[in-house]
Amino acid sequence: MLDQKPRGDCADAAMSRRDYCWFRMDGPSNLMVINSVLMFEGALDFNKLRDTIAQRLPNYARFTQRVCVSRGGLLAKARWINDPDFEIARHLAFDASAPSLTESELHDLLGRQALLPLAKDRPQWHMQVLARAGGGFAILFRLHHCITDGLGLVHVLKHLTDDSIKHEGQASLEWHPAHAKPQGPALLCKRLHRLVFWTRITAQLARLALLIPDRRSSLKRPLSGDKCLLQLPAMPLDLVRGIAKSMQATVNDVWVAAVAGALRAYLQERGEPAAKNSLRAAVTFNLRNKGDAFLLGNHFGLVAMDLPSDRSRPLDRLALASARMNAIKASHQPHATMFFLSLSGYLPARLQTVLLKLFTAKGSVVLTNVEGPPQPRYLAGSLLQGAICWVPQAGTMGVGFALMSYAGQVQVSMFADRNQVADPQRLIALVGEAFAELDQQTRFGAFALSRCNQARPVATATTTTTTAWSSGPAGSAG
Repeated sequence: MLDQKPRGDCADAAMSRRDYCWFRMDGPSNLMVINSVLMFEGALDFNKLRDTIAQRLPNYARFTQRVCVSRGGLLAKARWINDPDFEIARHLAFDASAPSLTESELHDLLGRQALLPLAKDRPQWHMQVLARAGGGFAILFRLHHCITDGLGLVHVLKHLTDDSIKHEGQASLEWHPAHAKPQGPALLCKRLHRLVFWTRITAQLARLALLIPDRRSSLKRPLSGDKCLLQLPAMPLDLVRGIAKSMQATVNDVWVAAVAGALRAYLQERGEPAAKNSLRAAVTFNLRNKGDAFLLGNHFGLVAMDLPSDRSRPLDRLALASARMNAIKASHQPHATMFFLSLSGYLPARLQTVLLKLFTAKGSVVLTNVEGPPQPRYLAGSLLQGAICWVPQAGTMGVGFALMSYAGQVQVSMFADRNQVADPQRLIALVGEAFAELDQQTRFGAFALSRCNQARPVATATTTTTTAWSSGPAGSAG
């Protein structure tokens, strides 16, 4: 047994107020835990897998440190301190006698674990290795948000894995955190620039504070704590890029438009008046240089975006989503919400909870978009077939959608409270249908244009790609 102890050069460090805010954000019906599943093909060599994780993961100090909070003075102080009892066996579980799990059994397990808190007296992560029915294995990776955000999580995944099936134990220097150098943010060097920046931050915070809560719908019901984690079959990334390119939009714009269309259709089917109106979402917005992802921590803002769910035509929804996202990119709203999270870390826990509920009441769902490794990765000689993550929700929110790309594929997942989404399988299926509708609409426009230019028709391709968007049962493994 290889039990990796904390490295001697991993010194204790102060926890940022923003990460401390995330650490305290757990509630009785919502945990700030990022749930993810890594799906592998081939036979499981657990000894090699354990030794690889034990050798590489401690290269990030946060994975061998626990959070220590001292109560002296007016402000509580939180620090990352080395866990003297750290052993990989306490964080990596595998039962060789356990039966292989089917896709539905895997999702049932995810739902049961969604509200199991991570032990506070040890580093805030846990992995569980499971055999998959039909071959291969899966790793359930649970990570508290106080350690890092989506961009940092992807960096960890790249460092854990190799770029080829050849495995020699040692990690590549390309993704090694010990050999990376911070790029650092752009400096506001002029006093006038700093004044304008903070004036705009203040204005955005005031605007957010004055926003009225989102419209009443089933998505605003009280949380029950009964969670459901589902995903669609993997979809080709090039199809999403094709939709975006045809409308001069981005992949994220297409993602926002698809979720808006699915929410509209779902509420319409249930006969809810909110289907005629624009729903509001909290959309994650990265504010970190990609080169600084190895530093972990949280460096993103949440923007309050009015989804184009009040528009009936898919291309209208996409055009409006693109326009609104462009307006957000030009604003200081992401910086304002990141500053709000940092400020909340200075407040008493009860006041932070109250402010968080007031903020989350302004939206109905959470949306995130994670750019994963573009090329296939291998862990201990096994091919990573797919990577799926579920975005956690906070406060009064209970529905989150995540899009993650990996090796030319796109994985869509949904994390929902069953009291807010009575039919989660139907809702995530509608997301797939919304993508298919956007694909069909944009391809029809291209087909009409090609007819004018005497180009080759693409009707056959339309039929094929529509099947790719919606085939397979909702919630099946990619």
